[in-house]
Amino acid sequence: MIKSFSDTGYIILRNAINDKLIKEVQSKIYNLLDIDDDIQKNQYKRFCNLVKKLKTTEFDFIKPIFEYIYYKDLIEKILLEKKLYNSIVDLLGKDLSFCNDHSITLNLPNKSSPEKNYLFKNWHQEIWSGANPSTIQIWMPLINKEGSYAKLQIMEESHKWGHIPHSNRRPISLPKKNKITTANLQFGDVLIFSTLLLHRSVPVTSPLLSLPILLKNFKVKDNSFQENRNWKIFSYSELTKIERILGNHYLSPYRLKNFDD
Repeated sequence: MIKSFSDTGYIILRNAINDKLIKEVQSKIYNLLDIDDDIQKNQYKRFCNLVKKLKTTEFDFIKPIFEYIYYKDLIEKILLEKKLYNSIVDLLGKDLSFCNDHSITLNLPNKSSPEKNYLFKNWHQEIWSGANPSTIQIWMPLINKEGSYAKLQIMEESHKWGHIPHSNRRPISLPKKNKITTANLQFGDVLIFSTLLLHRSVPVTSPLLSLPILLKNFKVKDNSFQENRNWKIFSYSELTKIERILGNHYLSPYRLKNFDD
């Protein structure tokens, strides 16, 4: 039996992003990092050597990567992939926008703690960072060791617990009985989950570059701090398209039409 999103707090879409698009994203990232090689295995090896010798913070490293793939419209291409887009529409409707803050994460071996790597997260809810409960998040691998799983841990049904008490980016207390599930994703797979769902990073043995993106229906009024963040509209409902054609809320008659010709 397939449980509903409201019951589990998450869904995993297998093969939601086509292989050609994944390779295009990877190619753009490798080119930006001056990693030139026709063999994907060699590209990843050079990527590993690069991040192993980072002289900047992980955030400073991922910032230009996000900006570049955003500029190339690759994030929109990902979100408009049919299987993923249809699932998002089922949850939020067609008036859609995504948060275009710098949201790529870099998970590195030997830096598997929030103290060593800000992008490595302990148990947390997205609402801690101001996300609205009516917002959702997706998570997917971009660059990973070929044949390996990208992993994110989930605390089952924690989206039904409300706002978890927390301090210094950690839960203060949790129920004694909880069930932890590990979501295993390959290239093309996408995890969609509630901003109330507790989740955390998983230590890795090889570098992992992943893409978490917040999504919302921009017609739903924000009751949180997420309105202070940057959002990019990428989908309109049919009713919103009519509003855009009319151009203003006065619904001016015969707008942009010259019927006397």
